[in-house]
Amino acid sequence: MEASVTLKNVSKHFKKKYALSNLTLGIEKGSTFAVIGKSGAGKSTLLRVLATLLEPDHGTVYINGKSTAEFRMLSNRALGYLPDHDMHDPWKTGLENLQVRARFLGIDEQKIESVLQPLIEKFNLTEEIHDFPVTYSRGLKRCLDIVQVLMGDPEILLLDEPTLGLDYTSRNALYSYLHEVKGRKTIAIASNIFTELQLLADRWVVLHLGQIRFDGAMEKLISQINVPFVGVIEFRQENRAAIDALKRGKSVVKIIEFGKSVQIITESFDAFYQNVKKIDPEEIVSLSGSSLNIDNFLDQLLSDEGF
Repeated sequence: MEASVTLKNVSKHFKKKYALSNLTLGIEKGSTFAVIGKSGAGKSTLLRVLATLLEPDHGTVYINGKSTAEFRMLSNRALGYLPDHDMHDPWKTGLENLQVRARFLGIDEQKIESVLQPLIEKFNLTEEIHDFPVTYSRGLKRCLDIVQVLMGDPEILLLDEPTLGLDYTSRNALYSYLHEVKGRKTIAIASNIFTELQLLADRWVVLHLGQIRFDGAMEKLISQINVPFVGVIEFRQENRAAIDALKRGKSVVKIIEFGKSVQIITESFDAFYQNVKKIDPEEIVSLSGSSLNIDNFLDQLLSDEGF
C-alpha cells in the first residue's frame, strides 16, 4: 500500500540528547497510526517532524512521496497538526481565530461560514464563539484548536494528546469524527489513553528513548503483557444482548452493571480487548480503564522478560 509519510533513518537531538534516534518507518495512506510511550520518549518530537515543523538533524522525511521542502510549497491544507499545547490567539475571539485560520488555509471567503458552522456545533462552541479564548475552560480551548485543525479537511491528521482537557461530550465528538473519516484519511495520534484508541488504531508504535521498541497491531502489542484489567464500557442505550455476551466472555472475572454502563474485570488487558472487539463500535459511547497504568504497561512491555 502507498505510504502517506515515510521516515528514513531520521534522528533529532537537542543539546546532544537524542529525542529521535535513527527512525525508519512508513505510515500507510488511509491508516490510523497510534504512538505511545513514557514522557520524554519522543512522541511529540516525532509528530513535529512529521508536521514539517522540525527539520531532522539526520535522515529524510517524505510526505506523499515528496520531500518536506517540496510538500510545504504545495499546500497548507493537506496536513493538519494539533500540538499538545494551545495554538490559538487568546486575545482574538474564537470566531476571529477561526477566520484567520481559514484565510491562511485559502478557504474561499464565501464558504468560510458553511465550513465552520458544522464544526462549531459539533464541538459545542456555539455559545462561546464570540468570546475571547482567555475566558474559555481548558476543554473549550482544546475544542477551538481541534476545529482549527479540521476545518481545512486535511488528508493527513497529526494529533498530539488530542483529548487533553476534553469532557465526555467533546471527546465523543472527536472520536465520532475520527471513526467517520477512518480509512479516508491518514491519522497519526500520540496518546497514552489506549483504551479509547483501541477500536480506532490499525497500527501501534511504542517509542522508548527516541527509538521504536514495538511496531505492529494491537493484538501483538497486548500479547506482550498479562496484568489484571478493570474497564468501563458505556453503551448508547441499555444493551442486554451485549452485556450477556460479555458475561459469557473468555477470561471475564466479574461484571457490574450501572444502567447503560458496565464495569468489566478481566484477567488481562488482552482479554478485555478481545471481548470488547466483539461489540459493534457504533453501540459504544466510551471506553475507559481504571486499573491499567500506562507506566506499568510500558515497564512490562520494555522489560527483558516482556519484550
